[in-house]
Amino acid sequence: MRICLVSQEYPPETADGGIGYQTHAKAHGLARKGHEVHVISVSPDHQQHEYRDELVQVLRIPGCWHRLPICSPAVEWLTYSVEVAAAVARLHSRSPLDLLEFPEYGAEGYIHLLNRTEWNLIPTVIHLHGPLVMFAHTMRWPDTHSEFYRLGTMMEGSCLRLADAIYSSSACSAEWCARHYGIARERIPVLHVGVNPQLFAPHPVPKETRPTVIFVGRIDPNKGVDLLVDAACTLAAKYPDLLLRLLGRGDAAVIDGLRSKAVSAGLPELLDFPGYVSRQELPQELCKAHVFAAPSVYEGGPGFVYLEAMACGLPVIGCEGSGVSEVVTHGKDGLLVPPRDREALIEGLDRLLSDSARRAEMGACARSRVLTEAASEACLDRIEGFYNAVASRGRVQAEVA
Repeated sequence: MRICLVSQEYPPETADGGIGYQTHAKAHGLARKGHEVHVISVSPDHQQHEYRDELVQVLRIPGCWHRLPICSPAVEWLTYSVEVAAAVARLHSRSPLDLLEFPEYGAEGYIHLLNRTEWNLIPTVIHLHGPLVMFAHTMRWPDTHSEFYRLGTMMEGSCLRLADAIYSSSACSAEWCARHYGIARERIPVLHVGVNPQLFAPHPVPKETRPTVIFVGRIDPNKGVDLLVDAACTLAAKYPDLLLRLLGRGDAAVIDGLRSKAVSAGLPELLDFPGYVSRQELPQELCKAHVFAAPSVYEGGPGFVYLEAMACGLPVIGCEGSGVSEVVTHGKDGLLVPPRDREALIEGLDRLLSDSARRAEMGACARSRVLTEAASEACLDRIEGFYNAVASRGRVQAEVA
């Protein structure tokens, strides 16, 4: 198949989260299977760039920022979707595409899908990662009374209704879209790229000599880092050598605030901020720790950092009530605590830090679960089968037309 994946997030220049991670994994995994894969992503400057990323052809396009001072996310979404539609049309005119995929976030496919007719039909799928409507109702962004929310959810819902097929990384995101956009839930299978269990594995590296809790992700209050630091400050009374490692990027003011909190508690050595760690280096960092904890307020799911830590044989702590619950079984391969519940988080961390046998048992169960349910090759096979089914339906429709 000739496949095009559209995603503003694509490493290394524009990779900030799960959308970029999954786009990269899909692109390279499907290319290794013999498909011709193109990626359309945003340019980090005002120029267009086209290059090979191993087996994948990447086209980076500028938005309208150099022609129009964009002052609102609503205008950014609208104008960028025009640029994407034009880039897709150019690519398709060179040689017809068999399948086109957009993420739901950003509604990048809006103009393309509105502009489809029987003579320019490309079978198009939407991959749900974390819809805007979900963020608005769980994270209070954007404000549900704002023009951005009204326009963004209109664009998001239109893309879902106009696409030929939808799939979701989690049941959580699928249920939000089914409920708010009137999409039949049975139309949305749960598929994601999983994790590479050869890369993310229990490597034979020495554990930290200090009891160590590790967090990976954006250092942001919505990810629960402030709660995690509070819990660590309390637990340091019982574990004087406790180390909390916070891997990832974050706003300097947020990081300085967390450091100040630890220093004010008389614990200047409690926190470590290594910054961004590459995917190749991350397994070693995970394996040196004793417990993985990421008490995010809400995760659309599945939350690949949890799966990666589990694949490395670590017990994990996350919050119940969102997509994390789909990959962590409380008491078996990790612990789930209520969001924003400081005391429950302290209790969960203490439960794992105090019992090495329990950590080992949970870590082994976590690794086994990833091998059974989330190994990348099997996950990519399922996505490939889904793509084939959608492309085949599109070919039949084109022949009839």
